Amino acid sequence: MKDNVRRLIIDRLLSEKKVVSFDELQEVLQVSAPTVKRDLRYMRDILKAPIVYSRNRGGYLYEERPQTDISHPKRLFAVQQKEWYSAEELYVLVKTIDLLGQLSKDESSAIFSELEPLRARVSALLDLGGISPRELLGRVKVVDHSPLHTEPPTFETVGAALCEKRRLQIAYFSKIRRTDSFREISPVRMVHYRSRWYVDAYCHASEGLRTFAIENIRRAEVLPRSAKRVSIREIETELDKSYGLFHSGELKTALLVFDEEAAPFVRRQIWHPKQKMITAGGGVKVSIPYTNSTELIGEILRWGIHVKVEGPVELRREVCECLQKTLCQYDR
Repeated sequence: MKDNVRRLIIDRLLSEKKVVSFDELQEVLQVSAPTVKRDLRYMRDILKAPIVYSRNRGGYLYEERPQTDISHPKRLFAVQQKEWYSAEELYVLVKTIDLLGQLSKDESSAIFSELEPLRARVSALLDLGGISPRELLGRVKVVDHSPLHTEPPTFETVGAALCEKRRLQIAYFSKIRRTDSFREISPVRMVHYRSRWYVDAYCHASEGLRTFAIENIRRAEVLPRSAKRVSIREIETELDKSYGLFHSGELKTALLVFDEEAAPFVRRQIWHPKQKMITAGGGVKVSIPYTNSTELIGEILRWGIHVKVEGPVELRREVCECLQKTLCQYDR
């Protein structure tokens, strides 16, 4: 069980039962006594949770004190050491609150009753700087995370098969051929990428790892057969080796040269973990591993006149063809 999951369970036990013994915490979490002590210490010292031990009541509980009370020495120490959030902290907090708010609109959610209390707890962390969390949220906006979209009912079936380590029989719709194909797959990973959910799976028909858009899975049935075991390292090696989500084909390296105007923005962009950047005059040259050019071409076209494809030759040709077809749209 991950650290953050254990701490959420501790928080829920303390909130619901009011008083929880050490033995009960250890029994529920199924971890060693030192691990429980470490979690409690982390929640008190780092998360500033007002957890105290009551000898009379025989367990741990949340100490009740006014929200405005800052006389607690640990609380005062925290304010003295850090007066406001780092850029990463603020981004994560606001993004989390936004996403929890979007999810709480779905009353059919499996954790619907927990969402608003959880959102309130995260919002309460925005208490630095002397203004209320509500006012601060009105003054901070995060616009670069993917919105939540409704997925088909097969999403839950895919998730269940992944957790149960079972194979799936799916009817997969091809947007190119406009037909369904029936496949038996072993789900190995779910990925949220650019507003859509995908499942990485071992396809028993093609005998290899493939990525399927869940929105294109028309029907899905969990089979009694156990899924093929694939290690995380094998998944990452096979499916994360190139730019974008499409991985068929030979691994190549794209060489893109950005001009001086685009360079400051490109230097802060991560296209791929194994990308390389070097200064080229006032601009920057970027090398990006890829196998399928579909998404890469779309990204290149987005930069317009500020980028030039230096290689390979076939990628230059594909980009030129796309630009010519685009220009023809305006010659009619």
